Amino acid sequence: MSAPVVVGVGGPHDERTVRWAAVEARDRGLRLRLVHALTPPVGGHPGRAAAAAPGLRRLARVGLDTAEGVAREVVPELEVETAVVEGGVVRVLHAEAAHAALLVVGSEGLGRIGDLLIGGVVRGLAGHVDVPLVVVTADYDPLAPRGDHAPVLVGDDGTPGCEGAWRFAADRAQRRGAPLVAVRVTGEHVDRALLDRARGAEVLVLGVTGAWFHHHRATPGVVRRSTCPVVVVPPLPLHRDPGEGPAVTTAASSAE
Repeated sequence: MSAPVVVGVGGPHDERTVRWAAVEARDRGLRLRLVHALTPPVGGHPGRAAAAAPGLRRLARVGLDTAEGVAREVVPELEVETAVVEGGVVRVLHAEAAHAALLVVGSEGLGRIGDLLIGGVVRGLAGHVDVPLVVVTADYDPLAPRGDHAPVLVGDDGTPGCEGAWRFAADRAQRRGAPLVAVRVTGEHVDRALLDRARGAEVLVLGVTGAWFHHHRATPGVVRRSTCPVVVVPPLPLHRDPGEGPAVTTAASSAE
């Protein structure tokens, strides 16, 4: 059985994340796996966690059922599975990534607290899992028209760590018949160059071992402010189906 597209479910803005992931799973011919990481409360009296567990699990199931309904609304024929897994979000999704084709999370859109949450999840997973990590950002609107030529954008700082990002971006652009646009990201204004180009893009694809990744380990940065989903790709080359052709034409710009 092929590895699924795995989605971390549990925030108030899951709908946009599930919509994106459902379409991606359909286009890849994969099933969708919706996972809720159930973290029992800590502190208080010794029996607090045990007493709260059934209620938390019920809420998790309600959230998963809602998410499954969204996925089936978008792609009625999609194969969807759901799971409640005990543990912290990063630990649970790290384990799920071992059996996933793609790992998808949402940006909570909760201001500063949300920034800290998504920043912690991204830092805990990016560079630590062997599959692409997709962050469906709070400002992304899955229903907004993007036209037939919305580009796949890839950030390139010239390091070997971008190889996986290039492979992912080229394959995606070819599958969708979309332009592939490269932003040569060097200098002090990396964020600005990427965010300017991300407006109207289909996705923004980044590697994890170059300057961009190290520059943003302490903040959500581009992930927080991008208007399109951000894909963080591990440096190892991704599988490419035999017979796939070369990448589509690439245009380039640089950060000043």
